[in-house]
Amino acid sequence: MTQTALLLLALAPAAAVQPAAEPTPVQSAASPQSQQDTPTVVLPDVEVTAARRGVALGGQEPIVSYDTAQIQAFGATNIGELVTLLEAQTRSARGGSPVFLVNGRRISGFREIRGIPPEAIERFDILPEETALSYGYSANQRVVNIVLKADFKSLTASVNVSRPEQGGRTTTTSENNVLRIAGADRWSLDINGTTANTLFETERDIDRADAGALFDLRGNIGGLNGGQIDPALSALAGSSVVVAGVPAAAAGGATTLSDFLSTAGVANTGDLNAYRTLSPQTDQASIAGTYKHDLNDKVGMTLSGSIEDASSFSYLGLPGVTLTLPDANPFSPFGDDVLLYRYVDRPDALTRQTDTRTIGLGTVFDGYVGDWRWTATGDYSRVRTDTSTGRGLDATALQAAITANDPSVNPFADIDGRVTERARDTAHSTAQTLSAELVLNGRPFELPAGEATSTFKVGAGRQSLDSESVRSGVSTDRSQSRDQGSVQANFDLPISSVERGVLPKIGDLSANLNLAYQELSDFGGVSTVGAGLNWSPVQRLALSANYSDEGKAPTVQQLNDPTVATPNTPVFDFNTGQTVEITQITGGDPNLKAEDRRILKLGVNWQPVSDKDFRLNLAYTRTEADNEIASFPAITPDLEAALPDRFVRDADGDLLSIDARPLNFFKREQQDVQWGFNFSRPFGQPSAPAAASGPGGRPGGGVMVMGPGPGGPGGPGGRLRGSRGPGMQPGQGMFNLSLTHTWRVQDEVTIRDGLAPLDLLDGDSISGSGGQSRHEVQLQTGLFRNGLGAFVNANWRSGTTVNGDAVDSPDLDFSGRTTVNIFAFADLTQRASWVERFPILKGARIGFGIQNIFDDRVSVTSSDGSTPVNYQSDYLDPQGRVFRINLRKILF
Repeated sequence: MTQTALLLLALAPAAAVQPAAEPTPVQSAASPQSQQDTPTVVLPDVEVTAARRGVALGGQEPIVSYDTAQIQAFGATNIGELVTLLEAQTRSARGGSPVFLVNGRRISGFREIRGIPPEAIERFDILPEETALSYGYSANQRVVNIVLKADFKSLTASVNVSRPEQGGRTTTTSENNVLRIAGADRWSLDINGTTANTLFETERDIDRADAGALFDLRGNIGGLNGGQIDPALSALAGSSVVVAGVPAAAAGGATTLSDFLSTAGVANTGDLNAYRTLSPQTDQASIAGTYKHDLNDKVGMTLSGSIEDASSFSYLGLPGVTLTLPDANPFSPFGDDVLLYRYVDRPDALTRQTDTRTIGLGTVFDGYVGDWRWTATGDYSRVRTDTSTGRGLDATALQAAITANDPSVNPFADIDGRVTERARDTAHSTAQTLSAELVLNGRPFELPAGEATSTFKVGAGRQSLDSESVRSGVSTDRSQSRDQGSVQANFDLPISSVERGVLPKIGDLSANLNLAYQELSDFGGVSTVGAGLNWSPVQRLALSANYSDEGKAPTVQQLNDPTVATPNTPVFDFNTGQTVEITQITGGDPNLKAEDRRILKLGVNWQPVSDKDFRLNLAYTRTEADNEIASFPAITPDLEAALPDRFVRDADGDLLSIDARPLNFFKREQQDVQWGFNFSRPFGQPSAPAAASGPGGRPGGGVMVMGPGPGGPGGPGGRLRGSRGPGMQPGQGMFNLSLTHTWRVQDEVTIRDGLAPLDLLDGDSISGSGGQSRHEVQLQTGLFRNGLGAFVNANWRSGTTVNGDAVDSPDLDFSGRTTVNIFAFADLTQRASWVERFPILKGARIGFGIQNIFDDRVSVTSSDGSTPVNYQSDYLDPQGRVFRINLRKILF
């Protein structure tokens, strides 16, 4: 792509798009005489309607649908990356991840399709949450239906290297895929690996000078119980001295009070940044395979499996020891017993190693019994996680020597060899899940407005979590299992139909009813009831209203994850206005309750112009949740007052530890409005072969082949609810533009019954990253033509404020943030002269991207103008601006 095109893309994407040129008619080579002899016959346009492949059940119009040409403009390496790029559109109004289908049918899991190259996609449909009901899922997830090409084979290898502008960390990813599609048969193999090196705090602008720790490599002296060190030292200093840094001379032998005069009242503050990781070293490798085959003309089978191994390693700082120096110790010049606070240069004593191994197996069998489609799925997964955390050093022997006034033991000298590493805390867990489901979908009866459709699902499963943990030498073994059975029914009932002439003046109207019940061996039963209306008063306009009351039990992991204590975790204490280092406890909480959600959703999907690929969508969602299960929120005075047993403070009120395991909120109320649009169109002059086909690029000059959409209410096969603009012709380019704006109207949480609700949009918070942004905008745009393309992704969210509430508690202001990412790529296969000269370039693509191109980060400012330690920009976002290069080669 030229520099001009890139500039236009960055500044005003729409300006780069020119209307698709009307193809120039190709003049016939016949002589004038023959033209006179041949009578002119004008054929009318003929519209041929053909069934579209892989249409999803349920009769819902796609929120957006991308074809092969449009998908090229994203420059994605595989389906996994494409889904990430489209996260704003695939995420449901309630924030859930999507359900995935292939050719309108259920699959064994996302691992089945993650590595498939975008070149294999014929169509990518994103459908509303209601479509999930037709496949036995709950209506809290959007549906992504990926229609693959009927015949395709490829071998793809890709290497991606990314590195922040500030350096320090390089991430290298290798993704390799083999794919073969032949009609109903498909098999694929993925082999992937990722590695990233450790990023230390010294490699970023992190200032921990105000962290308030008394420990230092040289050491600090403090008085017993926080009192003055020695009246004599206070007399020399002219004021009470409660802390004094150890002078360098103390390491060489005995000292006097005068040696401590220069540091009286001034603590040594060593720089621990070299011993802490902002980002751990990570390594990950995986292999996954899928085989799909039709056993006969009615039954299909899919088998898939995956193995993944991942590890991470972090440095948590330096271990500290607290020693009591008797007044008679030969190395102590003080007249009273004092305390010595020292770090020891043994970073390996405070590290964390985590290893995770995951195995997944999946099966899908589907077919027809009469007119009923059935799908049987089975899934097994096993996740083994091993965590080892250093607990620091044992100074018992050293303290005994100091107490005995051993003249050979100088507590201010090198003490590395006189301390031993404590036994490490360990946590091991094995989570296993086995599930099976049978889904039936069919049309049990006919109503005047059309056939009713129904979906029935029965399922059974077992989950288990076995964990053992050792904390401070105390071993805890826990084992929990859950057997579950479920049933679900969904009914779509057409009420009016334009095509059938049933109440045609009101358009197409259908009703939906869904029921679900789940029995859990460790929780009892939870149920879901939902109903909705879908109305299309005119073509290209769809309205929907849905309500559900959903029960949800905590997961086995939320109940039974092993307890892990992480030392030296920096948190901001609103009570004191200080950043302190505490021990944070994470794991499961066996006392969690089931939550209940009541959700109302109103939606609009509109295509204003029939021959333009432009769609508007709007959704209003109101959610009320009782006993919502949530991760532990941010530390505020209100939270501590509501949950005092979760906080441990010393006699001086300093925070020592937090129990950050999940909890139930008494109540949460949310309202939000999400609207957006999707637009795409070809641009540029078609090449001569395309122009010869006649106006609009229609095959045969006057024939337009159209596939019906999912149809009106009553299921597939209804009247076409919308259409697309003209497709991209050879020689043309494709332009995509989408925008999503989320406006959060209400977000209030009541932590405990009887307490005032916290307004997350107006000064309250349950997150360490501030309150809830009231506005969030996501924009995506891409251009692709003749092998050159660029894709821009921009995200903006408004700032928030967190009120300290207490008298001495400062407020925190979190700025808004705008991130803009760009990725430009060149498909070298379409550079014919290059390929002719260098055949190795055939199938090759090179890409270059910049993440967070303006290096914008959240800025956190306290009401006193300072920035707390753990809210420094480099701490919140150590990556910043990141450069990325991608090399990809595909062989067909």
